[in-house]
Amino acid sequence: MRLIFLLLAVATPAFAANFNATPQVSVRAEGDGGAASASVDIAAPPAAVWAALTDCAGYPRYMPGVLSCKIVSRGPGWEVREQKIRGLPLMKPLTNVFRADLTPPSRFSFHRVGGDWKRSEGEWRLTAIPGGTHVTYEIHVAMAGAAPAGLVRSSVASGLPRSLEALRRESLARAGKGPQ
Repeated sequence: MRLIFLLLAVATPAFAANFNATPQVSVRAEGDGGAASASVDIAAPPAAVWAALTDCAGYPRYMPGVLSCKIVSRGPGWEVREQKIRGLPLMKPLTNVFRADLTPPSRFSFHRVGGDWKRSEGEWRLTAIPGGTHVTYEIHVAMAGAAPAGLVRSSVASGLPRSLEALRRESLARAGKGPQ
């Protein structure tokens, strides 16, 4: 009996993918801003998710709130990107200039180097799982100026699920598993 239990425990994957689940998002206060963690399973290989995640020029087409994205400079394993993002209600679009350190196809980390944010840093991690990719995201943000920290956290909390769903749709399309 113990042998059967041991074999089942070893043969069971570390976690079971749920490709239809809504993204899991957790937001918390952090100093004068906030931080968030999120995850989602996508039924597409890491290469397809990576292609969607790193397609700066394509962001305005499928990523909610992104008005433009351009690569300002690049070198081996890194890029500096400038994004224009729809601001909070009654605010002008925000500019975020960040350095992205790229480790294909598993890690995309970033940190602010300019723009309207006081703090913007975090990372995307892609992990191959049976039938697809487990995506985790971590961000630490604070706005420059007078934006209340609670409003920033609220905006992140409402925007992250939409962004992860958009990444899922785009990744599936790139893998030939969804609408193009």
